[in-house]
Amino acid sequence: MPEANPTEEDKMNHSAFGRNTRRIVLTSIAGLAVGAAPLVSATAQEAPVAPAAPKNVIVLISDGAGYNQFDAARLYETGQGYQQVAVDPSTGSIEHVEGQASQVYDSYPVQVGQSHFAANGRADYVTESAWGDFTWVASGATDSAAAATALGTGVKTNNGVIGFDPQANRLTTLGEQAKAVGKKVGVVTDVPFNHATPAGFIAHNSNRNDYHGLATEMIDSGIDVIIGGGHPNFTDAGTSRSSHFGSGSWISQNDFNRVSGGQTPFSYVESKSQFEQIAAGQNVPDKLFGLAQVSQTFQYNRPGLANTQVTPFTDPQLTGVPALSTAAEAALNVLETDEDGFFLMVEAGAVDWAGHANQTSRVVEEQVAFNQAVESVNAWVEENSSWDETLVVVTADHETGYLAGPGAGPGTGWTPLTGEAGELPNVSWHSGNHTNALVPLYAKGAGSEVLQDRASSWDVVRGAYLDNTDVGQTVFDLLGHASSTNPAGYGLEATIPLTPAGQLSLALPGAGSTIAFEGDGTQQSAKLPEVLVNDSRNEAQAQGKGWTLSGSATSFVAGNREFGAEALSWLPRVLASQGGATAGGTATLEAPATLAESDRLTRVGSTSVEADLDLSVPADAEAGRYGSEITLTLFAKD
Repeated sequence: MPEANPTEEDKMNHSAFGRNTRRIVLTSIAGLAVGAAPLVSATAQEAPVAPAAPKNVIVLISDGAGYNQFDAARLYETGQGYQQVAVDPSTGSIEHVEGQASQVYDSYPVQVGQSHFAANGRADYVTESAWGDFTWVASGATDSAAAATALGTGVKTNNGVIGFDPQANRLTTLGEQAKAVGKKVGVVTDVPFNHATPAGFIAHNSNRNDYHGLATEMIDSGIDVIIGGGHPNFTDAGTSRSSHFGSGSWISQNDFNRVSGGQTPFSYVESKSQFEQIAAGQNVPDKLFGLAQVSQTFQYNRPGLANTQVTPFTDPQLTGVPALSTAAEAALNVLETDEDGFFLMVEAGAVDWAGHANQTSRVVEEQVAFNQAVESVNAWVEENSSWDETLVVVTADHETGYLAGPGAGPGTGWTPLTGEAGELPNVSWHSGNHTNALVPLYAKGAGSEVLQDRASSWDVVRGAYLDNTDVGQTVFDLLGHASSTNPAGYGLEATIPLTPAGQLSLALPGAGSTIAFEGDGTQQSAKLPEVLVNDSRNEAQAQGKGWTLSGSATSFVAGNREFGAEALSWLPRVLASQGGATAGGTATLEAPATLAESDRLTRVGSTSVEADLDLSVPADAEAGRYGSEITLTLFAKD
């Protein structure tokens, strides 16, 4: 049981990350006395406090943006990166380059990594492999359909599938759950409105490329806001053309006629001025279908796409298309009219398109547009809502293009991006596809602490991370359930808390006993009683570290008579270990020596250790009853 009124030292000893020490008193010639309470006792677990349930949930996704896509835009805007690293896989050297916060989400309290593998393909993320082999992340990655399904349902699925699990079971989406509890729902993107990411939050299709089928389901889903590209009457340059409803089109003629002709509950808009009016709070409809006047993307596919090395924004922007931030503001004005709140997903989808093309200039442009959308959402929360009632999550679905610093590669490892404000950053590309590298996640507001708690895995470079399914599951839990409609019954709700915080602890079950050394006057032996180590930390709490239990002894003293601890040695033995701990070797105890240790991969569980103690009494030692102390230290180690 924990001590009453613990001292500050006791509190540190109970910490999952502090060094834990305990002295064991030795008396020699006459014997060995072990007198110590357990070093770290199991602390009483307080009842879990339910997280604040947000009224509004806003998820912003930069499709295809890894840590370096985020930093490429930071470098262009400010000349400073934020999360740059240099890693040499041949030596294991890791250097975190000093960075500077520059985006609004850089101040969010939750800043962790996110894994995103699909149910098929590689179907895993292994930190040692990801940073030990430059080529490892370049294969077996998720696509946007599987990633959006994981984010939008909390369940892994196969690449190419939206809204179904690998066994073809239909999954409930966050959009459906939000509608069920009475909230409005919206999706906004700067690529076709029915592309994989927006579709993953409301629709279901075994083929992500069935765009007409996805469009029909989204239009008829009961959703309140749909905004994106994919207009049949405009080109990528934003010029008008004859209607295109054939192969490669995004919407069928019937569905386009329905939404544009007032045959659905949506108010239909398409001009930039119409979007801007709604964003300004004018002519705000109850439901909105916004189809920007471009064939596919708001800006990415505009003329000049081949200009890969020009300064961002050199090629003239399309003037008839709203900014992503404007589209987000328009959606917020429609959704905020519901007193029960809303769920909104905003996607910068063309970051992915630029990554596939290794188009550095437009990666920066599209990420800057995403940053501006986050700023608009952040301002809306602070001006029209509050962080006590709104949760904002900023993340990506995967990384695209394998963006790294100049000179990076299998022989050199990972190098940091560099650059000056207003200039094209210095980078290198290593793929035209998605990768399995972690992506960043930032969160703030009601319930954001749950995402921090779910970040229980540990990456040797990025630190704590969660999985994309954790995002979907967290939002489901925060949305809650609809009230029972059964007049003859009662609704039930049960909460299973997350695994409580673990700890690294040391206990001495044999405390209080006295063990005598046996033997003649020159060679004596005894046994160190069983010592117990328990490691229940998750990966993030352990921070990629195993543990070491070591011990050392003071000199043997009897009044004014003394000899050194180099006369005392031990031979440790592991009696049992759930975590695969290994015993230290024979060592003298005038300096710290290892009793047992475990690495980061096999550390979890209980370990019991004992040791044979041997005392070689020096020839010149005078008779007497000598006392000494062994100090055991339990600490996390790399």
